[in-house]
Amino acid sequence: MFSQGFFGTSAPVYMDLVTLYFALLPFLLFAGIVMAIRKKFDLHYKMQLCTFLLTLVMVVVFEIGVRFSDGYSVFIKNANVDADFMLVFLLIHVLIALASVVLWSILVYSAIKEFKLGATPFVKSHKKLGMYVYAGMSITSFMGVLIYYFLFMY
Repeated sequence: MFSQGFFGTSAPVYMDLVTLYFALLPFLLFAGIVMAIRKKFDLHYKMQLCTFLLTLVMVVVFEIGVRFSDGYSVFIKNANVDADFMLVFLLIHVLIALASVVLWSILVYSAIKEFKLGATPFVKSHKKLGMYVYAGMSITSFMGVLIYYFLFMY
């Protein structure tokens, strides 16, 4: 997990794995959205739920890796990027990610409540909230890939 990754940079393997996943995340989310557009709601539900759960797993892998390797402090020392810029960029990234994951959790919970439990959801516009979640997670993913670039490739 802490050995050199597969992208050929100084990043550890967990960072390469997480970065690859988040680079693909907007496409995974979009594939699920296409299922809803095609009225394949059961497949849409399953794809989005699996993507949500896999995303949570990837966040846990990332957090464990960073905590056990003193990640950020080590990575920023070896990076060619301004530390103040990186700190501001990282804070914005974390805020967008946190807001997006909270909204995504609400969306998933309401979908489970409505489609699997037959109860009335507390989110009235699933589609509108889904668009916010898609935008937020896409921005989060793009910023995460940029963070990898700044820390290991710049």
